[in-house]
Amino acid sequence: MKFERSDKNVGSRVFKGALFMTGARFILRLFSLINLMVLGRLLDPSDYGIASYAIAIIALTQVFSDIRVNSALISIREVNQTHLDTGFTINLLRGFIVAGLLFAFAGPIADYANEPALVDVLRVLAVVLIFDGLKNPAMLMFRRNIDFSREFKRVALSTVLGSLAAITVAILTESYWAIVAGTLVGRFAESAFSYWRIPYMPKLGFRESGVFLRFGSWMTIDAILDYVTSAAPTMLLGRYAGTHALGFYTVGKDISQLATRELTGPLMQALFPGLAALAHDTPRLRVAYRKAQATVLGIALPIGFGSALLAPEMVALIVGQKWLAEAPQVIQVFGPVFAISMVGASTNGLAMAKLALPQMVMRAAFLAVFCLPIFWYAVSQHGVSGMIYAVAFYHLLRASVNMFFAKTLLKDSFFSAFLMGWRSFVAVAVMSGAVLLMPSVSPGGMSEIAVFLSVLPRIAVAAVVYIAAHIVLWQLSGKPDGFESKVLEILGKALERFRERRARHAG
Repeated sequence: MKFERSDKNVGSRVFKGALFMTGARFILRLFSLINLMVLGRLLDPSDYGIASYAIAIIALTQVFSDIRVNSALISIREVNQTHLDTGFTINLLRGFIVAGLLFAFAGPIADYANEPALVDVLRVLAVVLIFDGLKNPAMLMFRRNIDFSREFKRVALSTVLGSLAAITVAILTESYWAIVAGTLVGRFAESAFSYWRIPYMPKLGFRESGVFLRFGSWMTIDAILDYVTSAAPTMLLGRYAGTHALGFYTVGKDISQLATRELTGPLMQALFPGLAALAHDTPRLRVAYRKAQATVLGIALPIGFGSALLAPEMVALIVGQKWLAEAPQVIQVFGPVFAISMVGASTNGLAMAKLALPQMVMRAAFLAVFCLPIFWYAVSQHGVSGMIYAVAFYHLLRASVNMFFAKTLLKDSFFSAFLMGWRSFVAVAVMSGAVLLMPSVSPGGMSEIAVFLSVLPRIAVAAVVYIAAHIVLWQLSGKPDGFESKVLEILGKALERFRERRARHAG
């Protein structure tokens, strides 16, 4: 395998990698959407609450035990086979140890949450930790070189299998075991496919453990603090409001993130190795970071604000009428907030590329100390509604801290991300105004076809107005190099390839 990394044409390679991952994420979200549509109609909110609580516990145990082997393999300047073997051994050992601990402590965790069903769910899901530890670290070498074609196939296939398993079990049991089955099958497939057509088989060894411990110690502390803060609302709602209320909150939050983070996520995933390749060249790194942020905002803003404007219709179409009582309110708050908070989404990749790990820990510690008491007060005094606004505040505060962090690392302006993305903010404001001026109906009691037909014109108007406003603003600004030019470049190349194929077929 090739371990070297090139810093040539990083921008184009990042966007090409992002396109591959966007394809994978599109498939992932398509099946996630099908999952939501099927499971939302077959399962009760309490089923969602139990499953989401268990998955949050699994993720929490992973965060506490993770020394960020994968991030280290991407960040290290020179990687060899010994690094891969050591990384594999650390991940595998961690998987078995943490799975055993979770199996042993499933009872006390279920007692804390006042939910007996969590015992069996946690013990079954503990196997996921072993699956993750068995993944082939050689897959990361393709990501390191900003080659995501293999990642596309692996994610797509594992997502399809996991979704089919979840739907099958949902039809058979109509219980939370559907979500458990989907998670198990998806994660097992993801691990198995990491060995598919990869010319490398990892071995056991600890020779380079010092490298991972030096890198991972800071990253582990940062990840623990960050995850505890972001997972606290789920834990607190499950404890104080019950799994039924947590189910509504989870579904609303999932729909809010259904498109925003899944469409911007591929760019974030492709951006980290790209920034790492430019870490030694601050001027180029600054330009790449600005363009990345403008692109993220250009995608996230219309989706986030559009979700809020069409929240009741989205809930009725995706998960059904029974969720209309509370889920739309969650989306109406979280949609715009999650979109705006993407203004600092690239900061983690930037910080890891610059190896500013102690600063990452300081940032995470500040957010944890400041926000955890707010979460507890919000849920204990105001229930679910209080927690919704507390979480919104957390995301906006986090975005502001990330902007300051990026300013420090790049010696740039605090408002550079907003300045690069100002056309997207203006365009989404125009789009929102156009949608609000259109007539709307309440989806309660309507058939799904009627809801779809009523919302389709509003979606079409939103898309046309946003794109048109963006193009006009870009032209009035002198057609600067940025989000619009990159999108037009990609579309132009795609159209050119289509014409070439058509000409070959015609000949």
